[in-house]
Amino acid sequence: MLLTIDAGNTRTKWAVFNKAGEITNDGACDNRALNAVDFSPSTLSYERVVISNVAGEAHAHLLAEKLAPHARPIRWIKSTTQACGLSNRYDQAETLGTDRWAALIAAWHIKQAPCVVVNAGTAVTIDALSVEPQIHTSQAAFIGGLILPGLNLMQQSLGLATAQLPKLDLAENSTAPAHIDIFAKNTADAIYAGALHAIVGAIILMVRELNVLYKQAQHKQAQCKQTPFIVISGGNAPIIYQQLMKECPLIEMTQQALIVDNLVLQGLYLLENFMQSDTQ
Repeated sequence: MLLTIDAGNTRTKWAVFNKAGEITNDGACDNRALNAVDFSPSTLSYERVVISNVAGEAHAHLLAEKLAPHARPIRWIKSTTQACGLSNRYDQAETLGTDRWAALIAAWHIKQAPCVVVNAGTAVTIDALSVEPQIHTSQAAFIGGLILPGLNLMQQSLGLATAQLPKLDLAENSTAPAHIDIFAKNTADAIYAGALHAIVGAIILMVRELNVLYKQAQHKQAQCKQTPFIVISGGNAPIIYQQLMKECPLIEMTQQALIVDNLVLQGLYLLENFMQSDTQ
């Protein structure tokens, strides 16, 4: 049994996987509430721990303190140049956020096809996973991506940086209005629609650019002709997915987008299994 922990910018998520890769227990909390979480093996029933932490050194120290009394092996994930059939083309592979790396690995494992991988939390990451003609079909490459402020953070930042726009409470603006009108008639709706369309527009642009790469390939193999899948995870995934579906008929990818819960945690499970087999 494996305890996977995804320590993000705002929240910490965890799940216990059995040997079949099924989640038997999971949970989440605000990072400020981590002290109250019970990670004891008697409660969660696990033998090993694997962690992705992008929340900073202080949060990592707190996690280590909470887990130390339970005497279970702990692996802190680092991004590498290659793992689980996926190569990492970041200029410095180790500087890629471990949550992005885990999510990319999970998306490749799920679809085995070109993907745009979206993590929609405090920040939004939009990453391109390519299967290129010169690469064996069982392998893929992360070729780069985008980082944007998340849907809530984008709205809040406008209020903080401007004199007359409203200062929005993130907790009060985590759900979509009933109708998103690009011709917004009030300031709050204009801010919300602007933030949402910025994110959806960036996803659409990434899909189109990935398709351009395939069209420019000298040897057009079958796996390089399809529209990339769009794999979305994170707290704002449903809102982004819903808006993307409204835009999708224009770019013929209605069937290509899907929401995957616990994408980072699934990737951590795969990474830990990969590294365990690599050392045996």
